[in-house]
Amino acid sequence: MQSDNTKEAQLASAALTVALTALAIAVIQLFGQFFATADGYRRCQPSVMGAWARYTKLRWKWSEMRFETLFTTPEILLLNFKLLHDSMPKPAVSTWRQDYQWISESPGAVDDGIFEHGPRYRSIDCLDSKLVDENLGSGMRDEMACWLPFLNSIRETESQFHCSLTTEDPSKYHTLRRPACRLVQRSWDFMAPELVRPLAMTYIGDIAIIVLRLGMRWQTFRPEDGEMRAEGNEHIIYSTLDRSIGPILHYARGHSRIVRYAEKSGSAKRAISVIPTKEADMMNFGILPCYEGLMGRKSYSMGTFAEVHATLDMLDPTGSASKKVRDNRNFEAMSTYGFSDLIPMAAPMLRQKGDPSTFLPAPTEHCIGLCSLKEGFVVFRQRLAEYMLEEGEGVSEQSRWVLRSYNRMRRFRCWEDGIGDSINSGYVSNLSFLDEVYEGWEETTRYFEKLSSQDDMSFRYADLVACHIKHAVNFWHEAHERIREEKPRYHHGLTDWLAEGMHLYWDYLPKIAEALAYQFSAPQSLIREAWIMLMFRAFCWSRSHHMCHPPERFPESSRLPSRYWDSRLPVYLG
Repeated sequence: MQSDNTKEAQLASAALTVALTALAIAVIQLFGQFFATADGYRRCQPSVMGAWARYTKLRWKWSEMRFETLFTTPEILLLNFKLLHDSMPKPAVSTWRQDYQWISESPGAVDDGIFEHGPRYRSIDCLDSKLVDENLGSGMRDEMACWLPFLNSIRETESQFHCSLTTEDPSKYHTLRRPACRLVQRSWDFMAPELVRPLAMTYIGDIAIIVLRLGMRWQTFRPEDGEMRAEGNEHIIYSTLDRSIGPILHYARGHSRIVRYAEKSGSAKRAISVIPTKEADMMNFGILPCYEGLMGRKSYSMGTFAEVHATLDMLDPTGSASKKVRDNRNFEAMSTYGFSDLIPMAAPMLRQKGDPSTFLPAPTEHCIGLCSLKEGFVVFRQRLAEYMLEEGEGVSEQSRWVLRSYNRMRRFRCWEDGIGDSINSGYVSNLSFLDEVYEGWEETTRYFEKLSSQDDMSFRYADLVACHIKHAVNFWHEAHERIREEKPRYHHGLTDWLAEGMHLYWDYLPKIAEALAYQFSAPQSLIREAWIMLMFRAFCWSRSHHMCHPPERFPESSRLPSRYWDSRLPVYLG
């Protein structure tokens, strides 16, 4: 009897075990079915998105009896900032959303907008390094979301930039821009079925600049057609077109150390440090920023020859300047001599005081003119000295100051000769030279601002620049003509037609003074003084910045269409 009870107990236990096992399997299958409703959950794991997977969550939706996958990816953008300074106002914490973070360390504070008491600035944190560093331990680097190594490349590149600005007045700085990101939570419900990785988001106007800062060059840039491709510095980024969301960018990089704006010289690479300001970024799109306080406008477009001629028509409504440049181009296709003077005359000082970075992208095909070449410097000094002897006591104090300042700058060889090979790195080691040139430019700014503030002043700085450009575009043809007719003047052993060009600039001065005096009833002596200050101002700007030249280093195709400047058109990284 006892043995029968034992057998029954054993059978019952076995049946209970089988039943519990079946129940467990059923429960597991049930949960499996529920978790299977979490579409995209497996694609938001560490094997796909690294440390960002810690933000992946499941949210139960009772109305649909399923899980919704929530994941977090970065929104990458360029953020404006100013340098921190004790004299800056302290804003309330609530005035700035705390969700923006620097991808790399930044020395500045974010522009917090314009409030009743003026601009406010606030420091923000740096992105957690675990979210940026590449995790290669899984051995699946190529299968991970490409925006992970992209963030890592940005941090590595930006970390090589060390800002050493020392001015006591940060308000003089232009708007600096550095890559930042915002952590954005998204739902897989809105992902296209064919996508296999979570996407990060950026904007056309921002990704175009970030790619250039990584040392790549855009070979194809047609976002409206979904065609974008850039290569260089062991990086590559290209686009594929998704019918539902538009172009998706894919990024890959080599394993070597990244160099900012790398250029090859033989087998070696040289790092180029571009000035990281909003105004400098504009030049990548063929837009020249203007010193608005004097020019009365924010910018000129000059990225294509059509835009060059449109700008010339604005400066000279008669069309004669535009026609002369078009005629010159019939003899030399890339010739915009004379027009290129607009760059150092109209642009603000973009180099930051105390910073050795001097490199700028070329906003137009030919940026080099007499205001940046040795021939222009040397002949200008000679003709200024002769002008002062001719005028005698009638020479103004400002004209005398220009000659004194010029002679003082000559103790630096690079004042007349240029920087030479330093253009390959964008750095000038002699900060005392750069800062002295900066002070000369600031003095001319104070002069023109004081001049324009006078009640009886009829002509503006912009009028003087426009009149100069109208005459300067003639020098290329006339200089070559004088050389052919064997009527050249003393050229100091330099390139004859360029030196002759600066002689012609001085020949144009009476015409400029006469034209402005007739139009605005201004004294010709004052106009001549202002023109001399204008030329010295252009010299100072040219020695403070270095364009990428000759043109084959940075051809027109690498300048981006001006319509995409600061574009908020979204684009995704896969």
